[in-house]
Amino acid sequence: MLKKVSILIPLYNAEQYIAETITSITNQSYANIELIIVDDGSTDNSYEIAKTYASEKIKVFQQENKGGCAARNKALELSTGEYIVFFDADDIMYKDKIKNQMELVEKYGDDYIYSSQWISFTGNIPTVFPLKTIIDKDFDSPIDWLSTSWLNKSGAVGIWLTPKKLIEQAGKWNETLKVNQDGEYFFRVLLKSKGIKFVDNAYMFYRREIKTSISNKHIPERANSMLQSYISYEKILELKDTTEVRKALAFNYAKFIYIFHKKEKELINIAWQRIEKLNVDEKWKIGGKKFQLLCQLIGFKNALKLKK
Repeated sequence: MLKKVSILIPLYNAEQYIAETITSITNQSYANIELIIVDDGSTDNSYEIAKTYASEKIKVFQQENKGGCAARNKALELSTGEYIVFFDADDIMYKDKIKNQMELVEKYGDDYIYSSQWISFTGNIPTVFPLKTIIDKDFDSPIDWLSTSWLNKSGAVGIWLTPKKLIEQAGKWNETLKVNQDGEYFFRVLLKSKGIKFVDNAYMFYRREIKTSISNKHIPERANSMLQSYISYEKILELKDTTEVRKALAFNYAKFIYIFHKKEKELINIAWQRIEKLNVDEKWKIGGKKFQLLCQLIGFKNALKLKK
């Protein structure tokens, strides 16, 4: 018998997209799945639309607004599958994603976490897929995946298929964070794994146009949450303390400084202190082409002074 996969969606004010997302999951070629949707106090018709899909395989619940992490934790509590996929309410799942990932699970077992390629889109779902990126491959060490993603391209929450035993070891989503919740969560999950197995033809499509950039909407609590999540990453040094890992950790702080250098003086000072403590000297490639060139010529700190 096929092992069960639980797909968990936090839902909040996504009435324009949730039907398409649910349909992409019900169209999966893998048969033994359950979909658990937890509406987090939507103020539009998201919950009502989702309820029209309720069935033996699709469970829809509602809670007062507590945030996406609380909704994910609730969905996880209600799940009955041996494998977990967290998914967003506006993204799209390729029809063979679960089937192809579960085929590798049968080959490698429950000590690994299984990734896939994520492809951003606006408007229509792409029919021509881009080349794989630097994170779209196997990693024998989860630390190597983390440092590579921090320095290059991050993952998206929907790429992962995770054995539930790793989820249970990692613990719950941090409901106090306002931003980078998935980065902090999967940091913990990945470190419980033996490595990452990349699965071909298991795409997820990430809807770009409605994602709100933190740089476009400044909320001090979000800035503090981002910094705290980056500080929590430094636990990785207890497992592997190399120049490459330190460089990746410092780059997170450099990105933070680039985003908030005009807005959060106290937090920026903390970020600079963390970089100095990591003791790495890099001409960071951040921002647009002109700013990156300045970084290469005069260094990141001096480039920021000119930018001001």
